[in-house]
Amino acid sequence: MLHITSSELKKVLIASGFLDEKQFEAAASEASKTDRDISNVLIEHGDISEEYLAEILADYFGIDFVHLKKIKIPEEVVKLIPEQIAKSKNMIAFGLEEPNSIKLAMSDPGDIGALDFTEKHTGKNVLPFIATDSDIREALGLYKKSIAEDFTKIIEDNVAKSRAQGLDASQMAQDLPVINIFDTIIEYAIAQRASDIHMERLPKDFIIRYRIDGILKDIISLPIAIHPALVARVKILSDLKIDEHRVPQDGRFRYEAEQGAYATLHSTAVRVSIIPAFYGEKVVMRLLEESERFLTLEELGLGQRDLKLVQEAITHPHGMILSTGPTGSGKTTTLYTILHLLNRPEVNISTIEDPVEYDVKRVNQIQVNPKIGLTFADGLRSLLRQDPDILMVGEIRDKETAEMAIHSALTGHLLLSTLHTNDASGAIPRLIDIGVEPFLLASTLNLIIAQRLVRRICSNCVTSIKLSEAELAKISNQIVGLSRTKEDEKKPAMVKLPTQFYKGKGCRECGQSGYRGRIGIFEILAVTPAMQSLIIKHPSAVVIKAQAIKDGMTTMIEDGFRKVEGGKTSMEEVLRVTRE
Repeated sequence: MLHITSSELKKVLIASGFLDEKQFEAAASEASKTDRDISNVLIEHGDISEEYLAEILADYFGIDFVHLKKIKIPEEVVKLIPEQIAKSKNMIAFGLEEPNSIKLAMSDPGDIGALDFTEKHTGKNVLPFIATDSDIREALGLYKKSIAEDFTKIIEDNVAKSRAQGLDASQMAQDLPVINIFDTIIEYAIAQRASDIHMERLPKDFIIRYRIDGILKDIISLPIAIHPALVARVKILSDLKIDEHRVPQDGRFRYEAEQGAYATLHSTAVRVSIIPAFYGEKVVMRLLEESERFLTLEELGLGQRDLKLVQEAITHPHGMILSTGPTGSGKTTTLYTILHLLNRPEVNISTIEDPVEYDVKRVNQIQVNPKIGLTFADGLRSLLRQDPDILMVGEIRDKETAEMAIHSALTGHLLLSTLHTNDASGAIPRLIDIGVEPFLLASTLNLIIAQRLVRRICSNCVTSIKLSEAELAKISNQIVGLSRTKEDEKKPAMVKLPTQFYKGKGCRECGQSGYRGRIGIFEILAVTPAMQSLIIKHPSAVVIKAQAIKDGMTTMIEDGFRKVEGGKTSMEEVLRVTRE
């Protein structure tokens, strides 16, 4: 919460010209009703960007704004402030200045308590700067840089002692050393922005792997003896059966990085899957950060034309919006972002999911449970009796769910769902093949969003490159087959290649990978009157794609090429995720 009154914030923002009184009052009303911060509501609605807001507040407080992503921050400076204090106050030390001053980046420079603590703890004069929440959150990852050293110390000091005491797996799981090891695994994963943690028992090793920016990486090899205790620890936290080793188990728990008076403001939901592999149980944990603010559509990667299409579609009081793509392409995140934009006190929103991934305030969320007969179709049928305005179905998998979704959209509800198809045009034939009548689909479908996730080039080490004629020819050959019109569908693709290419050289900030973070590439198919007429004729995906392009659709690879030219990703990434 910013240390600035609502009236002062209103005055400052309106004076800046970025928004008017009506926009501010609407955001203030929503923030009050949903118990959220006004600034977060303004950012989510797209009224102002996180960066512009920080710059305006910097002027108000009379201090400088700092781009932390553009600065190399010394680790020894970061650690002048205790980690738990830095996290709880959302601040980070990023530099020293002679003769005896410390530079402090804060999201709230009005926090006098944080300034006083830093001055007393370091014995230095504090030079406050303002930075965005997202920049500070990334910079806080500098506290966790040497996982191998931490593990080695914990294991050498404690695990051998526990084994000497004759403790079994469940007792070791409750023992402090095992808790420390487990917490370290989770905290380093969060610091490195990992989406998943894999704990794998191999013939002679016990490997911990993180999936970072969509790519799995080996992190550390632990002693085999600690495997049963760590698995037991996961089961205890997830409320699973500790003595069951023969069947798969699924669960979830919430992880708070710090405890005590300075508990972190950011918690992480952890979804757990355990399977009985050949050498011992394998654990996969999906990390879902529970922050107050969801990403905006712009932050997801939507371009201006596609952004307008989505914004228009979500204002319709009824109809169906589909998000398509393979597993791990960001479909659910996109739907949650839309859901968050639609989440107002005056509407009733309900979801049926498998599993529930994010906890959304004021939204009624149901978990699918086939063991008791609660399927997507049954859950949706029940939700229709709950006076809903907006519904979200986790996935359309079968005819019954598809028919219920169509029925919901026909009877005055806005319905969101996901579907597994490779591109936007493939969603329509897929639904027809499932058993949906074409004339019903034509009258209910509003928009189809197809997407993939590509790795972002690290902003700290990005550099432009020039490709040779041979490399350009190789790329051209790889994209042959992308149709532009129905008449040209059997000819080589006429997709314009980018004129400028970039790559990340590799640096400490990105772990020498050249990439840091991910962004979506999209194709948005709007169901126009011409498309409605075509759907009734039961067309092929190729014909639908040709009509969509004629209607102005930007294909996924074209959107990817625009992001290549803008220096956001590399050509290799776009080709990697679009290659079928």
